[in-house]
Amino acid sequence: MYIHFWDLLQFLTEFLQFLTSNCLIFLKFDKTSCTVPMKPAKPGSRRRKIILYYTLAVVLPGILLGYFAYRGIRNDQALREKENRRRLEMYSQDFFTSIDSGFVQFMNEQTADTILSGSRQYDQALLVLIVKDSGGSQKLITHQLLYLPPKFLTNQTEQLKQPAILKEGLRLEFIDRRFSDALRFYQDIILKTNDPAEKIRALVVSARLYNKMNQPERAEALYDEIRNNYRGSLLNGQIPLGLLASLEILKINKSLGEKDEMMNNSRQYLEFMLHPPGEYDKNQFDMFYQSFKDIIRETDRVTDSLVGELDNQKNRTDYLIRILSGPDLISSGSKNHFKSDKNELSCIPVNSAELAAVYLSRIQDNGIQTTMVIDFTVYLKSISERLIRELDPGSSINVKVEDENGKLIFSKVLEEKSDYLSFSFPENLPNWELLLSENKPGFIAALLKAGSGIYLFIFILIALLMVLGFVFIMYTLNVELRLNKLKSEFISNVSHELKSPLTSIRMMTEMLHHKRVETEERKSAYYSAMLEESQHLSHLIDNILDFSRMDDDRKKYDFIDLDLDNLLVKFLESTRERIKEQGFDIRYDSPDKVLLIRGDRDAILQVFYNLIDNAIKFSGTSRIIDITLSPRNNEVLICVKDYGIGISGRDQEKIFDRFFRGDEPQKSGIRGSGIGLTIVKQIVEAHGGSIDIESEVGKGTRVTVRLPLGGI
Repeated sequence: MYIHFWDLLQFLTEFLQFLTSNCLIFLKFDKTSCTVPMKPAKPGSRRRKIILYYTLAVVLPGILLGYFAYRGIRNDQALREKENRRRLEMYSQDFFTSIDSGFVQFMNEQTADTILSGSRQYDQALLVLIVKDSGGSQKLITHQLLYLPPKFLTNQTEQLKQPAILKEGLRLEFIDRRFSDALRFYQDIILKTNDPAEKIRALVVSARLYNKMNQPERAEALYDEIRNNYRGSLLNGQIPLGLLASLEILKINKSLGEKDEMMNNSRQYLEFMLHPPGEYDKNQFDMFYQSFKDIIRETDRVTDSLVGELDNQKNRTDYLIRILSGPDLISSGSKNHFKSDKNELSCIPVNSAELAAVYLSRIQDNGIQTTMVIDFTVYLKSISERLIRELDPGSSINVKVEDENGKLIFSKVLEEKSDYLSFSFPENLPNWELLLSENKPGFIAALLKAGSGIYLFIFILIALLMVLGFVFIMYTLNVELRLNKLKSEFISNVSHELKSPLTSIRMMTEMLHHKRVETEERKSAYYSAMLEESQHLSHLIDNILDFSRMDDDRKKYDFIDLDLDNLLVKFLESTRERIKEQGFDIRYDSPDKVLLIRGDRDAILQVFYNLIDNAIKFSGTSRIIDITLSPRNNEVLICVKDYGIGISGRDQEKIFDRFFRGDEPQKSGIRGSGIGLTIVKQIVEAHGGSIDIESEVGKGTRVTVRLPLGGI
């Protein structure tokens, strides 16, 4: 792994030494023809090498390490799943144990002596509570049954017998058929009697007489009074007055066509049947229920709902009565019951389509047996919040309870999961399922958890390194493609720059050789032109050679004391002579004193040449160039200003990059190699100076070179 890394590092170092550093390999001058042949290159070889290095140094090791990290993650995940399953199994055992212990506490609360001896609101989960003494006598303490079996009917509610005084009224009503006299008789009793039984009987008969006398409104008013004031009383010890009055009111509503009143009264009637105000047997219930169905033919949504609930409660009541009327479930030897030795509490599940309940029984030391049936659905919902809070104070586990049909009974879910573990309820409880899943911590929390997540860290690190490597490779390839393009343009521009003076020199040489130039004056002009072109060619070649040496850090400087003013004056004399036919006016502002620096004479001349040559090439229609040499503090400033096409702000950021040429010069067809200012910048910095450019498109460019006085 480390060998590949250092090979890649060495390659990147070599790659940063750009192709131009070996430009002489690409440019070979033939002494006879002076042509510029290019060394053939293998296209794409460098890119293939980069990709190969990336594959060997990053991709293959990354895949190998990624595989091991993946295996580690899978193993770590398997261990975690095993630990989670063990934790959830322990949680389920504690959950079921807490339910069993809760039964003991529930029975103690519901069967306390203060409860049995006084009135109290019992728990909604308690369906039936029966106490059996040592002599075998049973007492129904409380229940949620619609009706009772005969053995549990008591005289707890007020039972009314027919008083003897009412016989006279019955004779007037049924024998003599004198309804008005009978009504006056009963009304007189209502006003005078202090006996509740006589008054209620008189009210019922009076309401019946109003019906016989075709006065249903008065009859309805009396029945409504009976329903509201005597709803828990039994007529003749059997008939519940509340239901009787409600049924008669429904009959009156139907006879009068009062649909709205009949619908409202039918709902109230069904509420009476769902929550009976008194105790009566199954026959009474069936009679009142069937009478209601005979009267009410059309129902609404609310009524249908109440009827459906009443049917369910009826089925549940029948089922519970069968249990209570049958043999004791504990003593019958049922196998699937649980017994707590410490509290002598037995528990048997009651599983049926009508009911999901538990049958609890306990025999105390004094021989008293307490039996109760608990609606397990209601009971579990009432204790689940407290139970889960005690077992899981950190809310780290999702809990669901489903019945045998998959119906959700209870849930406490912080984040919905699909990977639940299922645990069946014990045999002493209904045949339900407990579904558990762990709330996994967030991604960051899982990574920071002590002793975990190391493989995931490694996997992420490898993926990140591969992504960064891929980005780096793409960036490198893009840079190489850009440099290759710039190199091609550079070679094309240099070829043209070399070819132009060579062509001129060759043409004038041939004319002189064939003696086509007759006068000495023209010969002298040709010799001067040839000298000028050769000097231009020499400067171009010097630029290329110096650029190659600078790029390889092989450039050597011979620092001596230089008088910049004297050096610049001599350079400008030769330059003015060279460009006098082009009409340029080079204005030089010389300093008042001698300015000496430590520098390389040829390198400084090369700076002058490149700066003034650029000012000439990019002068546009302007023919004025201003050059200033001035001291400032401990520096000397060389300023070259033209009034030509200028440089855009975007191009100014890249103007010193190798091979870079702005858009405007290329559009205008101005030739150049793109290395002039790069060479200038490197020479100036090698002399301890700096270079700045200020330019505005269409108004010209000002280049300022700062060099330290007295050298470096």
